[in-house]
Amino acid sequence: MRARLCLLTAGLAFLLAGCTDDRPWATAPPASPTSSASPSAVAPSFPCATLRTEAVDAAMGLRALGISLINCGRTPYEVDGYPEVRALDEKQAPLAVEALEGVGDIAPGIPYRDAAPSPFTLAPGARATAIIVWRNKYDDPSKPPLTVPLLRMAVRSGYPAQVLTPEGGLDLGTTARFGVSPWLPVSGAAATDQTSLTVPRP
Repeated sequence: MRARLCLLTAGLAFLLAGCTDDRPWATAPPASPTSSASPSAVAPSFPCATLRTEAVDAAMGLRALGISLINCGRTPYEVDGYPEVRALDEKQAPLAVEALEGVGDIAPGIPYRDAAPSPFTLAPGARATAIIVWRNKYDDPSKPPLTVPLLRMAVRSGYPAQVLTPEGGLDLGTTARFGVSPWLPVSGAAATDQTSLTVPRP
């Protein structure tokens, strides 16, 4: 009796297995939701810019470092605002140095530099300049004097940065800060030469 029951159960299972091919709801896989491909992110396009530092002009503790921006591309582009400048140590690690937008708090009255930024168009091959100013002062004997060997610099915030090595570094003393002027265009023959900086004597 038990053997007959086992044969009957096996036959029933075989029949049910054969019938499943005729039942679409049992064999068809569930429909997967269609996924729409998200649009690929477009990398931002930046103008071709070459940055370089010039000679340091020093006067009784007040320093000024010239910065040049050269349009190395084939199309003009608009320049506005301040260069973004960050102080680095010799291993390119950030230093605790304050970078001020504007030079008035450190050296007010520098001609054409102590003013608000104004946009202008930089033609291919043309040059613009800015300056970094600081004071070499020792007003806190508890701190060692600080020299900044490297600068990470970009045309402005959000733009690709370049690491530059100013000659002699920035000898900030114990002030731990510098000011950055806005960009200014260079016109005429001086557009391809170094800009002479005149630092007012204190």
